[in-house]
Amino acid sequence: MLLAGNLLIDGALAAGRVEIAGGVLRAVELTPGIDPAVIAGLPIIAPGLIDLHIHGFGGCDPLVDMAGMASALASAGTTAFQPTLFPAAPAQLGAHAAACQVELAAGARVLGTHLEGPFVNPKSAGALPLADLAEPSVQALREILGPATGDGRGIRTITLAPELAGANDLIAELEVAGVRASFGHSMASAKQARDALRKPGGSSRFGVTHLFNAMTGLGHRDPGLASLALTEDALVVELIGDLVHVGPEAIDLALRARGPAGIALVSDALEGAGTGCDVFHSHGRAHVIRDGAAWYGTPDSKSQQLAGSATGLLEAVQRLTAAGVVSPADALTMATLAPARALGLESEIGVLIPGAKADLIVLEAGTLALQRVFTGGVEHPLVSP
Repeated sequence: MLLAGNLLIDGALAAGRVEIAGGVLRAVELTPGIDPAVIAGLPIIAPGLIDLHIHGFGGCDPLVDMAGMASALASAGTTAFQPTLFPAAPAQLGAHAAACQVELAAGARVLGTHLEGPFVNPKSAGALPLADLAEPSVQALREILGPATGDGRGIRTITLAPELAGANDLIAELEVAGVRASFGHSMASAKQARDALRKPGGSSRFGVTHLFNAMTGLGHRDPGLASLALTEDALVVELIGDLVHVGPEAIDLALRARGPAGIALVSDALEGAGTGCDVFHSHGRAHVIRDGAAWYGTPDSKSQQLAGSATGLLEAVQRLTAAGVVSPADALTMATLAPARALGLESEIGVLIPGAKADLIVLEAGTLALQRVFTGGVEHPLVSP
């Protein structure tokens, strides 16, 4: 199969074509000499989007209907994701992670589970329930990951607060287990977070969970975790792209500091995202959707707390570009190459190179409306049956 259009390659758009065979990209070729007026109207062909931080989508929760969530995500242009679980008691959280290890016949690829806690700072918990947080300990971590001879229950990323007592021991254990530590929900100073990066071997990949949210900031005399996130190349940083969690000026600052390949656009979406609803219930709480974000409460609540996003990853790309905050090429790079780099998968997904998996999206020029989606070279319906 051949697809032609503007290809996202090395962070830029260029006219060309891709050949798909056997579930991978057999060939990727640029086509020089095309009239610029013609190029402007060509559809955009990009790798499928990759979401590192998503709690639910399309009315589906990963603990209840992983297959439905994967199908809904693929229909919306996300072809790979880390289902993200809220905190729970360590043994229970381990059981939840184990339940997420399912074989899917179709839809978006599951890249392993992301645990948002429980080893985070109660003073920076945000919307995470305080009662479900836990103090860092190797024993608690082992309850989550399961037997040492196992596969870590499919857990790939754990968000933790590096300043907490015992966090360094956890980071060392995670490195041995091959689990990525992401710093977040934290009151860490820049120095505390930097010290946590300097572990023996230096082989671990580190991240920062939803930059600017639930963390210490940019203080010029007392720099916090956000300051380190903008200056440390060893970190691939998450950023929620709904324009509610982070304003345009802060996004511009982050891009100037790290570039699009260093910032992984994430949705942090809850299960009401992608449904078109105004109110939904999740984990025993009512949520109202406003301006693309999800808030605890009902429409008539006097006080509401920001709980997560109701904006899918492609919608975030569209919002950012329509607002003039980010160029299409940069926004798509943030949603493809950057998250692939975060997980060390940049030779397999998130790129248009020969041999990479044929996970692709085709977007309309200008609007970035989704036209076609391919997972493993197989076209996925845009609307779930």
